[in-house]
Amino acid sequence: MHYTPVTADEFAAEHLSDWHLTDGVIRADFRAGSFPDAGALVPLIAAAAQAIDHHPDIDVRFPDHVLVTLTTHDAHGLTTHDIDLARTISRLAAEAGAHAAR
Repeated sequence: MHYTPVTADEFAAEHLSDWHLTDGVIRADFRAGSFPDAGALVPLIAAAAQAIDHHPDIDVRFPDHVLVTLTTHDAHGLTTHDIDLARTISRLAAEAGAHAAR
């Protein structure tokens, strides 16, 4: 598969306010409202990731955090694949009533 790399400036231009670029990966911390709601968000993210064969690291933390990290391992950094999935994950989180921690 061919991946299109994304620079830090290109990432900033995407205006993905839920996500933060650190060391070649993007991360978001979604607050779901409760631990069960955080758990319920994970399969939504997993299904979206599986549909495009691009898999994030997901960590659920008490009391209601869903931490998501995206990078394209085969490309050794951030690509448009990550940007597309980040956009989808942010939409899914918002639809589930979660919001990004600031």
